[in-house]
Amino acid sequence: LLVYEHQDGSKSLKLGDFGLATIVDGPLYTVCGTPTYVAPEIIAETGYGLKVDIWAAGVITYILLCGFPPFRGSGDDQEVLFDQILMGQMDFPSPYWDNVSDSAKELITMMLQVDVDLRFSALQVLEHPWVNDDGLPENEHQLSVAGKIKKHFNTGPKPNSTAAGVSVIATTAL
Repeated sequence: LLVYEHQDGSKSLKLGDFGLATIVDGPLYTVCGTPTYVAPEIIAETGYGLKVDIWAAGVITYILLCGFPPFRGSGDDQEVLFDQILMGQMDFPSPYWDNVSDSAKELITMMLQVDVDLRFSALQVLEHPWVNDDGLPENEHQLSVAGKIKKHFNTGPKPNSTAAGVSVIATTAL
């Protein structure tokens, strides 16, 4: 996930690192992926499928809404990070999540289910109220997903920070 600043000062988020993309026609067993984004079934080496991408998208959504990943480990200890992922140890700490809707938190929780059978599918993500705007409060109803990300993105104390002109762009080559 990279932030690209345009000449006009607006910024775009670029999603990359699709070097391991493949067609899935059965369980995969290769242990691969970026540690912060890797799904528990990859770590456990039990075989995995398409829902590892839902997990990674859940991690990305979490980061976009608060500014840090849901599974952080301690220092450079990858084993602690993997243990947190395997147990689904995540939370929505205050004050970073205070102004994020319950609907967004629910979506992330369903995308980061350790049990693959309970984890949302891509269709369920697309049908979720936070994504498709069903049942949103009046003040959030006109916001697109990108607008919601912009609204909730943790910009810290600097004005004109990363939230300016946020657009999410999936790309295979930067």
